[in-house]
Amino acid sequence: MTKAVNRLNRISSDQKVRYRHAMDDLAHSLKTRFAATNALLDDKTLERHELNQRIMEQISQMDDLVQYQLKRAMVGQQGLQKSNSQLMPVVNSLSLMLSKIYADKQAQLHYHFNENVMLPLNKDDLMELFGNMLENSFRFCISQVHITVTETNTHFTIKIEDDGPGVKLDMREAIFQRGVRSDQLNPGQGIGLSVCNEIIDSYQGAIYVEESPLEGAAFIITLPKLND
Repeated sequence: MTKAVNRLNRISSDQKVRYRHAMDDLAHSLKTRFAATNALLDDKTLERHELNQRIMEQISQMDDLVQYQLKRAMVGQQGLQKSNSQLMPVVNSLSLMLSKIYADKQAQLHYHFNENVMLPLNKDDLMELFGNMLENSFRFCISQVHITVTETNTHFTIKIEDDGPGVKLDMREAIFQRGVRSDQLNPGQGIGLSVCNEIIDSYQGAIYVEESPLEGAAFIITLPKLND
């Protein structure tokens, strides 16, 4: 009886933590979409029909985010279905959004991968992972963000680089913990990279950061290919 009660208490506690984290993550992700919507509304160069279409795209993504985070809260990251998803549409969608939010930088996004490449992540995880990674890169870059994808028989390696200030050596492990930020002067809750770490870990992958040849940060992600 005691073991059963303790087990129920642990399950209840774990679920509360998942719900709290999911709501924090949802608020963090929605903030970026609201910023993109505001940037679109301020863009006087857009025709009315194009503006309506772009705003509807943001609303659709917000709805997808809500459904995704509710699933994470209910079943945890390990319980989400795994599949392969095409990277290029996600990068294109995020690039359009982030170029509006950070229009003053006029940052250039360069990609070095086959446009048909499929990564071993389901679409929602792929959007959440790259949404957080690219938002981080656009926020800290000066003018350049690069994405490179290579593969072997067993793994994909993804490198996301920028020409910003980089990450100090003593912060390169801590920044993947929830609530930790490498730059205390820059706004943020320290959630985005921890979410990325949780997603990658659920796929038995790994993430780390080093210095980029661009002189900023280079985030390296390794993901095992899914078994057929």
